Amino acid sequence: MMDSTPNVTLNASFPITTTTTTAVPSTFIQLNSREPTTKDAELTPNFDEIIKDTGNEQQQDPEKQLQKILDCVLPPRRIEEGGQFFVQRASPTPTTRLDLIALQEKFEAILANARAKPFGICPIRRRIYDDLFDELIRQVTVSCAERGLLLLRVRDEIRLTLLAYQGVLESAIAYGIRKAVAVERHQTNAIVERDAEKQKNVQLNAKIEQLNKQIATERLVKEEEVKLLERSMRDENERLLESNRTLKMHLQSIIQMDQQNGPQPSEIND
Repeated sequence: MMDSTPNVTLNASFPITTTTTTAVPSTFIQLNSREPTTKDAELTPNFDEIIKDTGNEQQQDPEKQLQKILDCVLPPRRIEEGGQFFVQRASPTPTTRLDLIALQEKFEAILANARAKPFGICPIRRRIYDDLFDELIRQVTVSCAERGLLLLRVRDEIRLTLLAYQGVLESAIAYGIRKAVAVERHQTNAIVERDAEKQKNVQLNAKIEQLNKQIATERLVKEEEVKLLERSMRDENERLLESNRTLKMHLQSIIQMDQQNGPQPSEIND
């Protein structure tokens, strides 16, 4: 069994980053009993103050120092019940092998009950793993504060990386949506232009059909006029021929009469 109050010392030169974690998730993390607090009480200590306190080892309480570090690593959770406020902090109690086995079984059970996807993007699985990682950071911090702070930096870096990937994904999705909207708009404009061209084509075809009918009608009219003109000219030609024959016969009859009525040669000699 590990000592429940290990000696905690922090080097002032040890690199520390402030975590952006909000409340302590209660899925896996071992918590202390509730403590009364006020609504405006400051729950999360400052890392700089903890480093200053480590310089005076005579006034340093290892258990309180460890609790302050845990409060920085895993911010306490404020609870309100019946108008009263309570605070629940991460437990500084070390973890045994049996606790780890129980934690693994609980982890597998929660994954199964939450129906988390085994592959791909799954917010449920990510939240469960985040809670488990926070409990592991708590366990490591209890044993070695510096190692726990390093794991805290690893966790924050992973979260920043995930946020960066999420930003890239959101940008890609936004770009895809913009392109889809642009394509849809262009497609809509193309459809409108196509419909306008179709309507114009229909109008032109109707005009062509109308002109063809007009040409056919005018052709019939002109053909009828030509036929009437040919008939008129043929009748006029026949009339002229008949008149010519009549005049020719009349002329011949006149000539014959003149020949018959002309003077005899003997009469001319006398």
